[in-house]
Amino acid sequence: MNYQVINVKCVIIGAGMAGISASANLLDNDYKDFLVFEALERIGGRICTFNTDRGYLELGAQWIHGQQGNPVYEIAQKNDLVAPGFEKFLQNPVAPKIDEKNLFPPANNQSLLQTFNAKTDCDKTLFLTQSGQKISYKFANSVYDTLTKIILGAELLNIDPKSKIDNRVGDYFYDKFCEIVRNEMRKDLLDHTVQNLNDYDLKRLLNGLFIQRDRRENIRNGCYNIFDVSLKNFSCYKEFPGHSYVELKRGLTPVLDALISKHKNEFYSRLYLRHYLKKIILSPELIDVPDCYNRPSLHSTYAKTAQKAVVIICDASNPEKPRDFVVVCEHILCTMSLGYMKENINIFLEPLSLISEAKRLAISRLGFGCTNKIFLVYEQPFWNEKMNLLNLIWVPEDLNFRLDKLNHRNDTKKIWYEDMVKIEVVNSHPNTLSAWMTGNIEFEQLDEKTIGLRCTENLRRFFNDPSIPEPKFVLRTKWFTNRYSRGTYSHMPIGSKPQDFDEIARPIPGDSNPIVMFAGEATVHDQFSNVNGAYLSGIRESQRILSFSRISPRL
Repeated sequence: MNYQVINVKCVIIGAGMAGISASANLLDNDYKDFLVFEALERIGGRICTFNTDRGYLELGAQWIHGQQGNPVYEIAQKNDLVAPGFEKFLQNPVAPKIDEKNLFPPANNQSLLQTFNAKTDCDKTLFLTQSGQKISYKFANSVYDTLTKIILGAELLNIDPKSKIDNRVGDYFYDKFCEIVRNEMRKDLLDHTVQNLNDYDLKRLLNGLFIQRDRRENIRNGCYNIFDVSLKNFSCYKEFPGHSYVELKRGLTPVLDALISKHKNEFYSRLYLRHYLKKIILSPELIDVPDCYNRPSLHSTYAKTAQKAVVIICDASNPEKPRDFVVVCEHILCTMSLGYMKENINIFLEPLSLISEAKRLAISRLGFGCTNKIFLVYEQPFWNEKMNLLNLIWVPEDLNFRLDKLNHRNDTKKIWYEDMVKIEVVNSHPNTLSAWMTGNIEFEQLDEKTIGLRCTENLRRFFNDPSIPEPKFVLRTKWFTNRYSRGTYSHMPIGSKPQDFDEIARPIPGDSNPIVMFAGEATVHDQFSNVNGAYLSGIRESQRILSFSRISPRL
């Protein structure tokens, strides 16, 4: 087959935050001999702001994490994109210290479970059970804050990374919680015998609150289950000082627009949407023993030197007539997600022996979870205007199996809705609720109608109100189904190590000859899982390109 051939110095695969920050930095340094290929019909990758005539919805990344020294926050602030209340440096609201007194159960004459009316209840944050009862806010919030302190305390453990002993964050989380409950409430959560019904019901309630907070931790860590996450490596992530969840006026996509605004025309003239990577072919001369190919290599046909690569790109802008073409270049910057790498590392690059065993193991060891959102848009709100957060507390019926749902030992296809962690009122879009899903990808196969009906059933159950209407519109994400993401962001499971991020970032064939380079949040060992890491990785790799192109980088 004869391919159309394009010659260019550098190819960037992906126009998410890493690809865009790299492109902007190259253009800032007057490096213009590059092209950007994006498989989707839009830029942003896992940043995806959905605009309507009534506001916007964040389908992907939603916040900037940290303020002081955070380059993404500085870009947002400089361009007047930071939401009111976040313009100044803010300390995180929760301190990690475990106090002498943490839990505050109600007095004997006040019930833990209270009747609830959605229209008249004035609490901003609600803790509701599946039986339609409201948990005392003072008690539920004290449990929640205690669990948050335990998690933040775990981040400060600083366990020796050389230690051969590792534990699961979930075990540490639950053991510490049981210890505090035992010390302060004289209740043993590990004793499941029904000696006193009131005592048993309290234990069920405490476990339900733990399960819900545990699931919220799955969201924060980008994992399917916090019981899979490494305690030894839990302190590797270093957040910038300041508020952990900085909100923006119009979502995160305007931050991308601000990044490329200075070189907007030059960037878009180099961007090709709906163009996806099929293969990167390097010279067999780069290895000691050439691979045995099932078909002849295209490298010798199109590249005149071993220092150049052949990239096969599929132009899918016309789905009915996709066509392949060849790009010959000196450098390739791959910014695809870790989920994509896990699925395709043995497919998109040859010779395969150029991919080190260390890189393969690093990709395999690191975790990549999936968090989804379901947006429910109504004609008018059925909730009190003061409410902004609903915590769904699934109280376990049988304490002997209290953690089964976290470990997904049950039929997750049927009970996917129990992984719905919380429901938020969306301030950026009127009459809209956002339900967060974590630890479950089976529901992505369901249609919007089915999801809307199940969400309505859930809301009627938790609010104890059969009159709650169905939403007029349902929008949901499918980040695992998307073959270019296969999830949302990375984490460190048992068996992984901080060096795995560095190994994924290591160029091929090596640091002294970086033909294929890698960027993205999963290539930054202390800023993984977020937009900050993606931005910094794009800058890092574009600086590498500049240094090997005899252009002095403008730092």
